[in-house]
Amino acid sequence: MTEKGHVGSTSDIHHAGKAPPGRDLACGYFESRCCRSCTLLEHAYGATLRRKREVLAQLFPITPLAPFVHCEDTAGSRIRAKLAVSGSLTEPQLGFYDDQQTIVPVTDCPLHHPLINEWAQRLPTIIRNTGLTPYDPKCDRGELKFVVLTCSPTHQQLMIQFVLRSREAIDRIRGLWRRMAEAEKHAVPVLSANIQAVRSSRISGSDEISISEQTRLPIRFGVVELLIGPQSFLQTNHEIAVKLYAAAGQLLEQHGAQNVLDLYCGAGAFSLTACASVRSVTGIDSSRNAIDCAREAAARSHLHHAQFLCRGLDQLTTDELAAENFDTVICNPPRRGLDPASVTLIKTLQPRYLIYSSCNPATLQRDAQILAADYELDWLQPFDMFPYTQHFEVLAKLLRR
Repeated sequence: MTEKGHVGSTSDIHHAGKAPPGRDLACGYFESRCCRSCTLLEHAYGATLRRKREVLAQLFPITPLAPFVHCEDTAGSRIRAKLAVSGSLTEPQLGFYDDQQTIVPVTDCPLHHPLINEWAQRLPTIIRNTGLTPYDPKCDRGELKFVVLTCSPTHQQLMIQFVLRSREAIDRIRGLWRRMAEAEKHAVPVLSANIQAVRSSRISGSDEISISEQTRLPIRFGVVELLIGPQSFLQTNHEIAVKLYAAAGQLLEQHGAQNVLDLYCGAGAFSLTACASVRSVTGIDSSRNAIDCAREAAARSHLHHAQFLCRGLDQLTTDELAAENFDTVICNPPRRGLDPASVTLIKTLQPRYLIYSSCNPATLQRDAQILAADYELDWLQPFDMFPYTQHFEVLAKLLRR
């Protein structure tokens, strides 16, 4: 590792690849002003990266920034789509909410993986044939609120989750599964229904009903195969996620990390990919579904150095973890950043290194300031996880003072 302060010297952590491609994304929805979700689509791709880097540099003016890790090809890069449903049973519409909370019909997004677009265009017929009346939030009637499509690009398979207002349509969805041809079941091995009974900004509820026999979708990240359930957190860009986990793994290896604690571990992405060189890794998450996925993936890959605990961070005591002598903590919190319990845990355990993956640089800046008495923010690398939007992922390295 080179000395802090030489911004260009950090490229040995993860080479950002060749220069951003000159070919930019064409989108008829954007050009017709039908969908404006990709707010930076009118700019050349390289220009969008420069704009994002400027945002990061303004938030962290004295921290070395490694090169921006970009998409080699933005088209088809998103592997999860959360499509809202509106319209009527005879003419269902699927798409995204705009600023006025009106659904903009989009079933062929150029950013979505081709398999997602293929099934998104088949969904209206499926909805009609299955009798899934689109939900109307104004009068709180209807059944189908969202359809979530998750693609495994390494297996060319899809997971479909129907988000419903009640259990009224469950038998009809089971009938849909029975009618599907074997080739369709191979393409869509995981089918589930989720019950979201209340009016809420949350897309899904806690009640998940498996329709298919298989309940988890395998996705390979490097040499490790992860398992993703309908409610599992998943980075939406597979190419960039692979590079993100590899960069974290190189940091751990270069610093000689041995015992790693993975907070907000989800389905074990960082634990099972980035921690290949460590002696032990313990992942913690409050989601039973995520922990079950992580444990099964670890068992399938014979990664016996990884263990996973289904616990809320506020339920843990320092004594439970202090004996492990963690020298490194990895954390990948939601957009709101670290919660007070995780901050307290980090300050108490005092690991030598903190590897922080953030999808919100503003909360990363706040958390770095909260931890500043104990940790120095040493290095940052941005990853273009969300091309043509204002959002991006940042990998940060903090050193104990």
